[in-house]
Amino acid sequence: MKPNFVHEGYAEKIFVKLWCHGKTLLDLSPNISTTPTRQLWDVSSHYAISRTLIETYDALFYISLDNVDEIERDFRIKFWRLHSESRREKMLELIRSKHPELNYVKEEVCLLHSQVLQHPHLEKCDKGLKTKLEKKRYETYHINQGERDSRSGIDNDYHKAVVMQLSSHVHTHPFSVSQLMDFKAGDPECLTLMSISLQYASAFLAKAINDLGVLFQPRVPSYSQEVKDLLNLWQSILKNGVNKGS
Repeated sequence: MKPNFVHEGYAEKIFVKLWCHGKTLLDLSPNISTTPTRQLWDVSSHYAISRTLIETYDALFYISLDNVDEIERDFRIKFWRLHSESRREKMLELIRSKHPELNYVKEEVCLLHSQVLQHPHLEKCDKGLKTKLEKKRYETYHINQGERDSRSGIDNDYHKAVVMQLSSHVHTHPFSVSQLMDFKAGDPECLTLMSISLQYASAFLAKAINDLGVLFQPRVPSYSQEVKDLLNLWQSILKNGVNKGS
């Protein structure tokens, strides 16, 4: 299966990244067939990788999966790349890099800055966006999380709750530290704690698989009805929130 368009090429690469996060989550998950006391149940890393997987889906949808015309698609890719290259430039400057790559990055930022400001789709965006661009205040996406969730069919409240819970370990909040001290490998409560991040990640992975199937149709492998039902179940949780989806 070879991509026909730029956004399809990005879709393949971003999905590989997403899949790798999922594989790492499984590798970090407890093995209940061995003695728990001989294992490290790394809850914080589990939560951090789960959040990274979810952030990866966000990029996948914005760049490749959302149903937009080619003009907006081109704008999104340039906007996304502008944010990335400007951060690279900033990082290289912070370490006072003398590497010749810095000159290339600066040129790329200037080019993308000009292309985004002159892009025909910018006229359809919020006027504040152009002001931010002119001030060189670059963001990852040109639409907010609520709009991205609405367009992708994800319950925004559920998404926010998921990210907040996972972020408590990413940012080392007091509550997450207390969980590390209170729960030990082998405890049912600790197993439940780790299963939560797997459940969160599974829902976004399932949605990514379903969405990619639509993007690459009919160039996709077939899978059993049982797998289809499972993917749809996880996706329904994202759409309706856990109370309505369960």
